Amino acid sequence: MKLRTTHNSIRIRIRKSELNKLAEEREIRERVNFGGQVMFSFCLKIDTSIEKVNGSFKNGDLVVSLPGKIAQTWIATNQVSIEENRALEDGEHLHLLIEKDFPCTDREEEDKSDTFFELVPDKPEAC
Repeated sequence: MKLRTTHNSIRIRIRKSELNKLAEEREIRERVNFGGQVMFSFCLKIDTSIEKVNGSFKNGDLVVSLPGKIAQTWIATNQVSIEENRALEDGEHLHLLIEKDFPCTDREEEDKSDTFFELVPDKPEAC
Protein backbone atom coordinates (compact mmCIF):
# COMPACT_ATOMS: atom_id res chain seq x y z
CA MET A 1 0.00 0.00 0.00
CA LYS A 2 1.38 3.39 -0.98
CA LEU A 3 0.56 6.63 0.79
CA ARG A 4 0.97 10.14 -0.60
CA THR A 5 0.02 13.31 1.15
CA THR A 6 -0.03 16.97 0.24
CA HIS A 7 -1.88 19.84 1.87
CA ASN A 8 -5.23 18.36 2.99
CA SER A 9 -4.96 15.52 0.50
CA ILE A 10 -4.43 11.82 1.14
CA ARG A 11 -3.89 9.38 -1.72
CA ILE A 12 -3.69 5.64 -1.15
CA ARG A 13 -2.77 3.17 -3.89
CA ILE A 14 -3.17 -0.57 -3.35
CA ARG A 15 -1.89 -3.60 -5.23
CA LYS A 16 -3.95 -6.58 -6.37
CA SER A 17 -2.95 -8.75 -3.41
CA GLU A 18 -3.88 -5.95 -1.01
CA LEU A 19 -7.26 -5.53 -2.71
CA ASN A 20 -7.89 -9.25 -2.22
CA LYS A 21 -6.88 -8.97 1.44
CA LEU A 22 -9.17 -5.95 1.89
CA ALA A 23 -12.06 -7.92 0.39
CA GLU A 24 -11.41 -10.88 2.71
CA GLU A 25 -10.34 -9.21 5.95
CA ARG A 26 -12.02 -5.80 5.53
CA GLU A 27 -8.79 -4.01 6.51
CA ILE A 28 -5.22 -3.57 5.32
CA ARG A 29 -2.53 -1.79 7.32
CA GLU A 30 1.05 -0.56 6.94
CA ARG A 31 3.41 0.49 9.73
CA VAL A 32 6.53 2.63 9.88
CA ASN A 33 8.72 2.10 12.93
CA PHE A 34 10.82 5.13 13.84
CA GLY A 35 12.46 3.43 16.83
CA GLY A 36 12.09 4.35 20.46
CA GLN A 37 8.51 3.01 20.45
CA VAL A 38 7.48 5.68 17.91
CA MET A 39 5.20 4.15 15.31
CA PHE A 40 3.16 5.59 12.45
CA SER A 41 0.53 3.38 10.85
CA PHE A 42 -2.05 3.82 8.15
CA CYS A 43 -5.03 1.68 7.40
CA LEU A 44 -7.66 1.28 4.72
CA LYS A 45 -10.78 -0.45 5.99
CA ILE A 46 -14.34 -1.24 5.05
CA ASP A 47 -16.94 0.11 7.48
CA THR A 48 -20.56 -0.83 6.78
CA SER A 49 -21.82 1.72 9.32
CA ILE A 50 -20.82 4.76 7.21
CA GLU A 51 -22.20 6.20 3.97
CA LYS A 52 -19.26 8.37 2.83
CA VAL A 53 -15.52 7.83 2.66
CA ASN A 54 -13.96 9.08 5.89
CA GLY A 55 -10.46 9.82 7.14
CA SER A 56 -9.28 10.10 10.74
CA PHE A 57 -6.00 10.41 12.63
CA LYS A 58 -5.50 9.47 16.26
CA ASN A 59 -2.45 8.38 18.28
CA GLY A 60 -0.23 8.06 15.20
CA ASP A 61 -2.79 6.02 13.28
CA LEU A 62 -4.26 7.28 10.00
CA VAL A 63 -7.45 5.43 9.07
CA VAL A 64 -9.32 5.81 5.80
CA SER A 65 -12.71 4.10 5.93
CA LEU A 66 -14.78 3.02 2.94
CA PRO A 67 -18.54 2.46 3.08
CA GLY A 68 -19.43 -1.18 2.45
CA LYS A 69 -21.41 -0.73 -0.78
CA ILE A 70 -18.87 1.65 -2.32
CA ALA A 71 -15.99 -0.68 -1.40
CA GLN A 72 -17.70 -3.78 -2.80
CA THR A 73 -18.41 -2.08 -6.15
CA TRP A 74 -14.82 -0.85 -6.37
CA ILE A 75 -13.39 -4.27 -5.48
CA ALA A 76 -15.61 -6.24 -7.87
CA THR A 77 -15.37 -4.01 -10.96
CA ASN A 78 -12.86 -2.21 -13.18
CA GLN A 79 -13.55 1.01 -11.28
CA VAL A 80 -10.11 2.53 -10.71
CA SER A 81 -10.64 4.92 -7.82
CA ILE A 82 -12.81 6.19 -5.01
CA GLU A 83 -12.69 9.89 -4.27
CA GLU A 84 -14.18 12.12 -1.58
CA ASN A 85 -13.84 15.82 -0.82
CA ARG A 86 -14.96 16.39 2.73
CA ALA A 87 -15.67 19.86 4.11
CA LEU A 88 -13.89 20.61 7.39
CA GLU A 89 -15.06 22.80 10.26
CA ASP A 90 -12.52 25.53 9.46
CA GLY A 91 -13.76 25.99 5.90
CA GLU A 92 -11.02 23.87 4.30
CA HIS A 93 -11.54 20.50 2.62
CA LEU A 94 -9.96 17.07 3.05
CA HIS A 95 -9.41 15.29 -0.26
CA LEU A 96 -9.31 11.47 -0.06
CA LEU A 97 -8.36 9.38 -3.10
CA ILE A 98 -8.06 5.59 -3.03
CA GLU A 99 -6.79 3.94 -6.20
CA LYS A 100 -5.87 0.59 -7.65
CA ASP A 101 -2.10 0.60 -8.27
CA PHE A 102 -1.01 0.64 -11.92
CA PRO A 103 2.53 0.08 -13.16
CA CYS A 104 4.71 3.17 -13.15
CA THR A 105 5.61 4.29 -16.64
CA ASP A 106 8.95 5.78 -15.62
CA ARG A 107 10.37 2.91 -13.50
CA GLU A 108 11.22 -0.03 -15.72
CA GLU A 109 13.15 -1.83 -12.95
CA GLU A 110 10.13 -1.85 -10.60
CA ASP A 111 8.33 -5.16 -9.99
CA LYS A 112 4.95 -4.72 -11.67
CA SER A 113 3.63 -8.23 -11.08
CA ASP A 114 1.15 -7.16 -8.37
CA THR A 115 -0.23 -4.11 -10.20
CA PHE A 116 -3.35 -3.75 -12.31
CA PHE A 117 -1.87 -4.20 -15.80
CA GLU A 118 -5.15 -5.27 -17.38
CA LEU A 119 -6.91 -2.06 -16.32
CA VAL A 120 -4.23 0.36 -17.55
CA PRO A 121 -6.04 3.58 -18.57
CA ASP A 122 -5.47 5.16 -21.98
CA LYS A 123 -2.90 7.53 -20.54
CA PRO A 124 -1.29 5.90 -17.51
CA GLU A 125 0.10 8.31 -14.98
CA ALA A 126 3.71 8.13 -13.92
CA CYS A 127 4.06 7.45 -10.21
